[in-house]
Amino acid sequence: MMIIALLTVSSFSYAQKGFNTISAQVDLGLPIGDFGQAYNVGFGASGKVFYGITEAGSATGSLGFMRYGIKEDSKYMSGSMTMVPIQVGYRHLFGSLYGEPQLGLMVLRSNVKFDDMGIGLSGYSGSSSTTKVTLGLGGGYMMNSWDLGARFQIVDNLNFFGVSVGYHFSL
Repeated sequence: MMIIALLTVSSFSYAQKGFNTISAQVDLGLPIGDFGQAYNVGFGASGKVFYGITEAGSATGSLGFMRYGIKEDSKYMSGSMTMVPIQVGYRHLFGSLYGEPQLGLMVLRSNVKFDDMGIGLSGYSGSSSTTKVTLGLGGGYMMNSWDLGARFQIVDNLNFFGVSVGYHFSL
């Protein structure tokens, strides 16, 4: 009887553990609102770690890099905004579909450079950086080890819709 109880408990705890994987992703961000007025579509990459909590749920941790070019880029002015998201979250699978809220910090850095405009402003530049709290609400579709995702990322007034394509590696 004791052996049956131990086998039942150990198999139950194994089922709750789920799986552990990492993923690498290519990301695209479409800025909206005031952010979309000033910046073009952003491109980047990210990595994510999954720690299985249940068969269908995993705690996640992610780190990425996104770059957005300024819309008014010209021969007189250029600039960009970079974002480094550091987030934790929870992914729950519903068959091949999933939902994934994430919360964390977004390290932001913007820079602008002025070239000669005929009025002596050649070589002037400036930059600024800050860190903001961020919330991501996303979901997607898993196809074997491939991950197709979409999310709405809230970062103060620098919100964007993101899409990603990733690949999962088992640990």
